[in-house]
Amino acid sequence: MTAASKSLTQELIAKVHGIGPILRDNAAETDAGRRVTDASIQALDSIGIFGINALKAYGGFEGGARMLLDVTTVIGTYCPNSAWISVISSVSSQLALRFPESAWKRAFSKGKYERMASVITNLGATAVRESDGYRVNGEWAWGSNILNSEWAIGAIAVIEAEGADPAPGFVLLHKSDFTIKDTWYTIGMRGTGSNNFVAQNVVVPADQIADGGSVLGPGYEMSPEASFLQRLTPVSMFPTVIISGPLGGAKAALDYVIDAAGKRPITYSTYHPQNTSGAFVQAIGMAKAKIDAAEMSLQAAADLIDAAAMGTTPLSPEDRARVRNYGAHATANLGEVMNDLATIHGTATFAERSPLGRLWRDVNTGARHAIAASPLCYEIGGASLLGITPPTPLV
Repeated sequence: MTAASKSLTQELIAKVHGIGPILRDNAAETDAGRRVTDASIQALDSIGIFGINALKAYGGFEGGARMLLDVTTVIGTYCPNSAWISVISSVSSQLALRFPESAWKRAFSKGKYERMASVITNLGATAVRESDGYRVNGEWAWGSNILNSEWAIGAIAVIEAEGADPAPGFVLLHKSDFTIKDTWYTIGMRGTGSNNFVAQNVVVPADQIADGGSVLGPGYEMSPEASFLQRLTPVSMFPTVIISGPLGGAKAALDYVIDAAGKRPITYSTYHPQNTSGAFVQAIGMAKAKIDAAEMSLQAAADLIDAAAMGTTPLSPEDRARVRNYGAHATANLGEVMNDLATIHGTATFAERSPLGRLWRDVNTGARHAIAASPLCYEIGGASLLGITPPTPLV
């Protein structure tokens, strides 16, 4: 991270602390309502959070992986759900820049970045060539931030002619082209509003379809003409930065347990308060170490991604696997630490209205996102070290 980026990151973090009480005060309503509240969205908008990975020409910061990670981690200390949708919007804006220039300029035609969503897995969606456009039909599952988005990106099978083999691609859809299906019923990260979105017989201009290689492949990463944002590696970027909300939530959970430690007893013991127990004190130290390990792992991954995007040499297969291994270590530690904190705080954690219980649900859900969950990502890292084929092409 350059000195200028560090300075801007600290400025944005200071602004996050300024709106933090709004996010924190709305966190319970965000959870109960299964969407980030309007007050929180407006607060995030007011400091430009959704523009972290948007072009400066459109009001963005062109921040990169590390800035997005560090700023949204702080958001996560106030509301993990707000951090999650902030990441999704920024990463989606970055993906849009891998579509033809005419398409992303249309998306940002108001002269400013837009809130966006994206889903990179295809459950049967198609785009069939029709004259000078494509007819799109499909449903995309778990579209985080879709409730707040002006535009959305979905993976799709592109069919150029009758009888032609489908090719992997992506479609850029305006909100007028899709409907939202209310499918997001979970016990954690409820406020992300990750509902399905559906397009039925929608005709889009040809430039709003991009081939899969352009969006997820290394072509932009090798191009001297590409911008820094276009060269950021999407498949490495997403599993790294998406964990910022759970990381911030774990930090908030540790602070919560520490604040209560001087007042709460360990029930059925002589430890009154909790912090008079050596085992409790040791557990606090261990929790802090696990959270630090998670953060340092994610920061190391983000720095690798940004360094590659500064030039035209893509991340090597080894470094891409290393990034995923870092993410695995982060999610594994975050899951463990939340269980540890719940145990030492006590069963009050699981009271229905407990802020700690809500954080426990959010972190444990977010840290298990399929692209970042530790079992698969550790296997990707291990396969690279052993010189064997990874368990997924998405490395």
